[in-house]
Amino acid sequence: MAEPEQPEFARERHVLFLEAMASELPADYASQEVNHLTLAYFAVAGLSLLRELDSVNKDQIAKWILSFQVHPKTDNELDNGQFYGFCGSRTTQFPSTNMKDPCHNGSHLASTYSALAILKIVGYDLANIDNKVLLSSMRNLQQPDGSFMPTHIGAETDLRFVYCAAAICSMLKDWTGMDKEKAKQYILSCQSYDGGFGLVPGSESHVSQVEGHSVLLQLCA
Repeated sequence: MAEPEQPEFARERHVLFLEAMASELPADYASQEVNHLTLAYFAVAGLSLLRELDSVNKDQIAKWILSFQVHPKTDNELDNGQFYGFCGSRTTQFPSTNMKDPCHNGSHLASTYSALAILKIVGYDLANIDNKVLLSSMRNLQQPDGSFMPTHIGAETDLRFVYCAAAICSMLKDWTGMDKEKAKQYILSCQSYDGGFGLVPGSESHVSQVEGHSVLLQLCA
């Protein structure tokens, strides 16, 4: 019996889809507006993998990404406990009565990771980023056990955000944004009896948390 023919990779269709995602969200994704930078990361990274970055305006993308960065208005605000990174969308740049700390700063670790990754992919020089403010304020998110909250107003803490924080430090080539030893101990506490890593200490191993091992290698380097 003949082997069934393998379908060819629809490269052009993938490129067209990613180009569309990089410029305007389809209606079905409109409700995920708060995740604009994360969705943009998937689109831009996909185009990069397909060697099709020249199909988009890289300078325009970089300018758009930089518009989401949050800056303290004065030096005194550096000590207010907030994280000065990147917001996930336009709406997170405005106050919300549903937040415990209503303010114009909706900086998020995942959004900041996505923003810096996109900038790096499109060739923007990350040396132009004010990494001193970003990294010093990111330390406010690290907890006594070494884990990280994703935002200064409080949220869950798990291995995903340790990965984001470590990736941010790595991309900026500056590890002052975290206590490496505390982070290392937290990652090790997430390791299960089978050698894999869970999302939090005591949880089952999960293939998506292989990032814990990759971060541990960076921290031990």
